[in-house]
Amino acid sequence: MYYRHCGRRGTPAAPAYAAKRELHMEQMYEVLRFIEHGAHCRQSMDCVRGTVMAEFLKKNPQIEKATLFRWFRELCVCLEQYHRSRKGRKEYRYLNPYSIIVTEELELRLLDLEAPENGFVMKQMQRRAVREHFVKPVCEMERDREYRVDLFAYGRMAQFLLAYVEMEPDLTRMEEFRLSRIIGRCTGEGRGTYESMTHVIRDLPPVPKDAGAAVKQRKNLRKSILAGACICVVLCLVAVLIRGGI
Repeated sequence: MYYRHCGRRGTPAAPAYAAKRELHMEQMYEVLRFIEHGAHCRQSMDCVRGTVMAEFLKKNPQIEKATLFRWFRELCVCLEQYHRSRKGRKEYRYLNPYSIIVTEELELRLLDLEAPENGFVMKQMQRRAVREHFVKPVCEMERDREYRVDLFAYGRMAQFLLAYVEMEPDLTRMEEFRLSRIIGRCTGEGRGTYESMTHVIRDLPPVPKDAGAAVKQRKNLRKSILAGACICVVLCLVAVLIRGGI
């Protein structure tokens, strides 16, 4: 599988400079916000409380499959909106575990790379391990392809997440096959390639239903069935009493 090529040993290491303490704290970050206007999308700025993904995963390596699949889709949508909102340079170019913020609601946001307040995080993106895994290999690929850099980085991010997190429950064989194919088409290591993030969104596996919600739904259904059965018994009893003239 493609994502098995990226184990924990190959993932970006922890920050090792004076601002390391700040990365471990949940704090306010300036992130990109996208506003939809029909077929058009406008980019703005927002401030959210959250944690840099690289640090979040170190403290929270166990991620539910539903959450991880939702993250795959959220990242893809964010990049697709970014591409539609830009008139000049259309590619984000710096997608990696340090450019993604995990909010308090466990939602993902892209870091605003132009905000001066995010400078200490930007330094982490210049580290060799980060550049070589998420950026450098794409330079060897065709340069005339639009969105090539972001597609490659998205594939590597999916690969990184699948290799790093301890997912519960495990992937099914069909999910493994679909994700492996998506990663290969994004990074150029598989058969076929994608033209845009819209095509990736189309191929992503659906987000599994929350297990807790499913159990609750089954319990509610069982209660409804029992309640219905009790009503039937009462009605039958009433019918018998009426026929008996009691």
